[in-house]
Amino acid sequence: MKQNDENKHELLANEDILYEAIEQFFASSPFHEILNSAEALMTTSHSLASITTDVTEDDQSVYIEIQFPDHFVEGDIALEVKTQYLHLSVQEKIKTDTTSSYSSFTKTILMPAKVEETKMKSVWKDQTLRVTAPKQRAQ
Repeated sequence: MKQNDENKHELLANEDILYEAIEQFFASSPFHEILNSAEALMTTSHSLASITTDVTEDDQSVYIEIQFPDHFVEGDIALEVKTQYLHLSVQEKIKTDTTSSYSSFTKTILMPAKVEETKMKSVWKDQTLRVTAPKQRAQ
């Protein structure tokens, strides 16, 4: 039983190393530019395309500010961090007198440092989501 747990732990560690290597390859290659250009092209006509993001940092934390359009009233916002990437997913519920529909938007943001996922904090105010993510300490 103990051997199985050790094998699972080793497989997960190897998976993380492989995932990070792939992420680094795409972040440092022309593919990164192509993917960003394709994403911009696909979202320019989207109702949520006016979502803006700003990433800053200091010695201890990374700060992400996500500004939503005024018409964003009801919906779901999901944030997920994997290595140095923040994945933002937004689903907006659009209601009219007779119907309701959903619109979705996704964006991946390269952060300047790895962060402590479990210690992230967020605040929603005035159509802006502010996220504070403490940086991982060097091991």
